[in-house]
Amino acid sequence: MMRVAAVATMPAMAILAIAALGQPAGAHEQGPVCRVPTVVDEMARQIRTANHYAQVDARLVTEQPTATPNLVRCQVCVLDAPYDMPRFGPQPIRRCIAHGFEIRILQAGYVVRDLG
Repeated sequence: MMRVAAVATMPAMAILAIAALGQPAGAHEQGPVCRVPTVVDEMARQIRTANHYAQVDARLVTEQPTATPNLVRCQVCVLDAPYDMPRFGPQPIRRCIAHGFEIRILQAGYVVRDLG
């Protein structure tokens, strides 16, 4: 009877071990830092200081690691819609312009620096 109980718990322990392997080790490893909502909001705020009507598409964000472990570079798609009536007529043409940021990962949060 003891053997049956040990065998029955082994698959459950194996499942827990596999699940534990899939868990992130640190807070900044939960996913791309460049897609954290507060980081995206800060990037959008910094972009809007130069172009009030521009928007950041959070789905179009890339992240590149650097040699420094707590520093990443982000590139976002800044959507704007300029009017160029002689070329495009009365409708604005949406376009995506790449814009770079550097994100420093700290214990208490992130520091966002505009590279553009």
